[in-house]
Amino acid sequence: MGTGEHAFGRPVRRRPPPPPPSRPAGPAVAERDSGLPAGRPDPRVAVPGRRRLRAGGRRWTFALLAAAALIGGCFAVQHELDRAADLLLRTGVHSDGTVLAVRRKSKAGEFIEVGYAFGGAQKRVWIVKTSERGYAVGDHVVVTTDPARPARVRTADGPNEDRATNSAAVVMLIAGVVLFPVAVFRRIRWSRRLAAARRTGWYPAEVTITPHRRLTAADHHPPDLRISYRDGPTINARGAHAYGVAELADRPRRTVWVAGTGENLAVLFPAGAKRKRPYLVPARVVTDH
Repeated sequence: MGTGEHAFGRPVRRRPPPPPPSRPAGPAVAERDSGLPAGRPDPRVAVPGRRRLRAGGRRWTFALLAAAALIGGCFAVQHELDRAADLLLRTGVHSDGTVLAVRRKSKAGEFIEVGYAFGGAQKRVWIVKTSERGYAVGDHVVVTTDPARPARVRTADGPNEDRATNSAAVVMLIAGVVLFPVAVFRRIRWSRRLAAARRTGWYPAEVTITPHRRLTAADHHPPDLRISYRDGPTINARGAHAYGVAELADRPRRTVWVAGTGENLAVLFPAGAKRKRPYLVPARVVTDH
């Protein structure tokens, strides 16, 4: 039966032959599509480049550990203050006292002045009010004194903890809470830069550093970087920070090696302006020039 004839009363349609399999794009095409030059990366820079990237990541690892230590130190100090206050309540000398004055300061909180007898003498002391109890002049309170350190005094419902130590603990907590997410974010960014550098390799390029228009002695902003790959494209980037980069602005078209793409660029200088070791600048591609 010929093609196009009817078989069992139905036409037979010829299917078009399948298209030939497409050849995968070569590495040069893939590199051009990603913004990298078509040449091969320089394998000699892989070791020093990774070393500097790892060093940058380690700094934020230490910062992360420091933030955790600050937060843990705050709770340790507060626990020790509470333990000492409870121990004083159990082992101190108890005596009857009378509220002589109640004073409230806008930033320091509320205080009560208590008169009491200790060691055969009448004493007066200001105690920090931390309980919910409302005090009035003439109220009766129980005062507990440390016999070894008579300056340590508390009431039954007010531990009267050392304010300087308590303030230091609060500062530690605030510093740790602020530093912790920043350190986590920066550590992740350095890990991504290292992964991007391993993926792309290091390409020779030339960079001209232009300090940002708002970069002044008092207001440092990351400078702009104009990166020209050898036999490749030219991209605009911005450093992740201003420290150390403005020193290199006096020499345009410096020879560098660049790894990564997009948000995860790493620019490796053979040596900084005041350094003999390779100097790495983390950067990101920008399009607002």
